[in-house]
Amino acid sequence: MSTTSEAFCALLDASDVASRRFNSLPSDLEEQDPVTFDQEEQAVCAASHDADLAEPTTWAEFTRLLEHMSYRGASAIDDDNANRLLLHARRLLEAPEEYRTAWDAALAEYKRLKAIFDDMPSGSDSEDEANEASLDALDTLIVDTPAPDFDALQLKMDMAQERCQDIPFSDEYAAAIRADVERLKQGVR
Repeated sequence: MSTTSEAFCALLDASDVASRRFNSLPSDLEEQDPVTFDQEEQAVCAASHDADLAEPTTWAEFTRLLEHMSYRGASAIDDDNANRLLLHARRLLEAPEEYRTAWDAALAEYKRLKAIFDDMPSGSDSEDEANEASLDALDTLIVDTPAPDFDALQLKMDMAQERCQDIPFSDEYAAAIRADVERLKQGVR
């Protein structure tokens, strides 16, 4: 789970805990101990407000935020929260194009540098530099560039396997591929 997702879940979990705590208070607490009741009410409102501001990074998180905001029914979503939800949805829908653009650029750069290396005469002075440049571009593609879809992920896995044929499989490669799988599984492309 990414740090962003962990922060999101922590905010929503804290709101859930505060809500359960408030709902478990004695029904006559407001009359018996108005100060404690006010403190508990302020705590649940603050936790709920913090959760309202959480930023989902996946559609599953978006769904959880929507459920949080509408726990009293659809009329509970005020204009500010409706606008937040709309912005989150737009951002999640735009992600595929951003990922596709970044992927296509990184793949093209790798292919360009690989072609330069492949066309170079064996033993030339700049052969090592060209090889390093193409391998750096491959590392950027595999480690730093999210796969926009499962086809790109398959290509990334094939390239990582080919790159690691004679060397141990890189932990960075494994982590990047795992992150892509998790993101794509959750429907965020």
